[in-house]
Amino acid sequence: MNILILRLSSMGDIILTQPICALLQKSYPGCNIDYLCKESFIELPEMFDPPVNPIVYQKTLKFHLWLFKSKYDIVIDLHNKFATYLIMLFIKASQKVHYCKKRKFRQRIVKGDKKLKIDSTVSLYASALTKLGIKQPWSYPRLQISSLKLSNSIYPTNQDCKDIKPIKIAVFPGANHFTKRYPVLSWIQLINSNPQYCFTLFGSTMDKDICDNIRKHCPGNCINKCSIMSLSELYRELSTFQVIISGDTGPMHLAATLNKPQISIFGGTHPRLGFRPLNDKAIVLCADLPCQPCSLHGRVKCPEGHFNCMNSINPALLSSAIKKALSS
Repeated sequence: MNILILRLSSMGDIILTQPICALLQKSYPGCNIDYLCKESFIELPEMFDPPVNPIVYQKTLKFHLWLFKSKYDIVIDLHNKFATYLIMLFIKASQKVHYCKKRKFRQRIVKGDKKLKIDSTVSLYASALTKLGIKQPWSYPRLQISSLKLSNSIYPTNQDCKDIKPIKIAVFPGANHFTKRYPVLSWIQLINSNPQYCFTLFGSTMDKDICDNIRKHCPGNCINKCSIMSLSELYRELSTFQVIISGDTGPMHLAATLNKPQISIFGGTHPRLGFRPLNDKAIVLCADLPCQPCSLHGRVKCPEGHFNCMNSINPALLSSAIKKALSS
């Protein structure tokens, strides 16, 4: 049995497809699962528990012709956009299914219907399996930690946290969209008001300026490790922290798979859209204002002009959440 999964991006969405792959492996013992995604996320399918075979997506005719010649019994579109629609046209398979995105349902949530809720995007992905006759319950996403030893050479040597602090807290201050980012000044206030902890900043190359700015104003108990390691190295590194803090981003879902205490901050989005962290140890901070959510994936600015969804979650409230997380 040869199966192809289509999910081109992004980090969080790919991680949330892991339970679907696990159910397929359980339903079709011995099956081979190929996973098509963009090159920047190619490590993730290999980290699935159990792993699947990653294939790098290419926007070329040659690649699509190669797919056309490939033989699959089942193709599952877990992206459901134009690019994967074209791929589905190119591939020959006895069964082709896609998941239900519930676009209109989510639009109603964004427009202010407070009665509506999606438990998790995983449940939406599972709608594709229902079309295959698979109706087993799904479990939380799980990844495998690499057994490779990290090299100390990749870490900055001119960092503080000189005194050995037993409590390490990982922080992901960045996000692709402004309304998903906790304010930089609030991060600085949080870190400087909690000298008993050692905070480590993580993120992609897009987050470098934000992390550099925070590190500059928090010299005593802050380390900057933004954009210096691969996904598998990052995952192994995160497993050594007591608490992981992030916004509604891909790293939030990465942290959730570790089943460690974590804090998730929701601003312009909302957990009711289906992107809550699937971790029983997670603390979700959400102001739950009448204007939340203002979008599905975030905006470049607050449409109301006040950004109260984030500003109302002050550093003192976040400090209390850290204490609660550490005591769990």
